[in-house]
Amino acid sequence: MEPEYVTDVKPRKSEWPERHINLPPIVPQPEFISPEYVAWHKEYINFSVHVSNFPLAKELAERLWVAYRENNQEEVRVLFEKLRPFRVIPFEKRTPQEKWTHMMVQLPGDIGGPNKKKIREILSAKCQGHILEAMCGFNSYLEPSPNREVVALDYCREALERYPYPERTRILFDLNTIEENQRMKFFREGEFNAVTICFGFHYLHHPVWLFREFHRLLSPDGQLILVENPHQCYRDIARRSFSPGHCVNFLQRAIFKNVEVEELPIAEDWEQKAGGHYFLITAEGS
Repeated sequence: MEPEYVTDVKPRKSEWPERHINLPPIVPQPEFISPEYVAWHKEYINFSVHVSNFPLAKELAERLWVAYRENNQEEVRVLFEKLRPFRVIPFEKRTPQEKWTHMMVQLPGDIGGPNKKKIREILSAKCQGHILEAMCGFNSYLEPSPNREVVALDYCREALERYPYPERTRILFDLNTIEENQRMKFFREGEFNAVTICFGFHYLHHPVWLFREFHRLLSPDGQLILVENPHQCYRDIARRSFSPGHCVNFLQRAIFKNVEVEELPIAEDWEQKAGGHYFLITAEGS
């Protein structure tokens, strides 16, 4: 895939009436090859609701996460049955890129809530110089600063057109096309002081190969910085689960040094009860 520089700007507004609900990774119990199982699981991982029902559905989903964490199967069943009538079906028969485009347009500008602001403050304090904000989506976790030049990169045009800082360089490119010794030749070796990824690990096809390419792009004192949550992803397009140990292993295999993991104390009360944790992973290029 060749890179494309995006210059169009579109307003941040909801053009579809659906909102995605993030549910815990529950595996239903019926026979695993039965049609009932397939239909149930497809329904579960593609769960969106109408915006008018979102506040109530979000409250039920938070309770569902807590019940899942406590292994309260009866409460899980009851809560899911309460959620089911709210479901709408926006995603079937769409490619991952089409699903992501759809979500970019429907998600509100304040997605992330108070945690987004906290993460912005943390990353903005760590990142100075020339920064690659990879898998940026329509958000930026890097505040404007005269000491920081940011390049935004994502594989979704709709996201980049709605990126909050259109004056920054915005590049349309799919990082999952990086395999083995392939390179992003449109960047120079050692060009960046930092590369950041927020909530993108779940979607990586080839983490080691991609991390090695990031290693090549970093300056001698540069860092790769990730912010991740094991529970925070769109499960129908996720390719892998996240754990700090797995992420550290991939980074070390990609010859990164001094890999450190820090748990960020920013989870909301219901997230803590449900086992939700935010992790900051930093890795030095040399």
